[in-house]
Amino acid sequence: MSEEVFKITATWDSAQKKGMLVNEDGSLKIPHGGAASLGGGHGIPNPEELLLAAVSACFVQTWAIFLGKLTVPIEAPVLDGSCELEKDPAGGFRITKLDLAPYVPTALWESRRADVEKTLSLAVRYCIVSKAVKASVIFTVTPKPV
Repeated sequence: MSEEVFKITATWDSAQKKGMLVNEDGSLKIPHGGAASLGGGHGIPNPEELLLAAVSACFVQTWAIFLGKLTVPIEAPVLDGSCELEKDPAGGFRITKLDLAPYVPTALWESRRADVEKTLSLAVRYCIVSKAVKASVIFTVTPKPV
């Protein structure tokens, strides 16, 4: 039996080529549409960005937990994320790679690299959303000294 169940209602307006995502309590309301590069519109998130956002949000939150537990002084963690699409031989496209680049102050990276790497490794291991996607795509985390 599930420990926790999260629900989203997704709608789509075929004429306008956009839709809405709403969670059960209404605290999340996000418009969505197709990627402009794939024939969709501009100005609203596409599913690929939403997946990347979910992975990025989960990872940065999980990383923050381990930064605190291991007393690694990054008080406001930041990361950049990207995802890559390729043509799917079966038709259409598919996400083949998700890459996260957590910002790490250069001085901290040089003085406590092993500790920073441990926090990142633990975040990879425990981030719920990245665990769900990494079985089907290449998933990398590369620190970005800043």
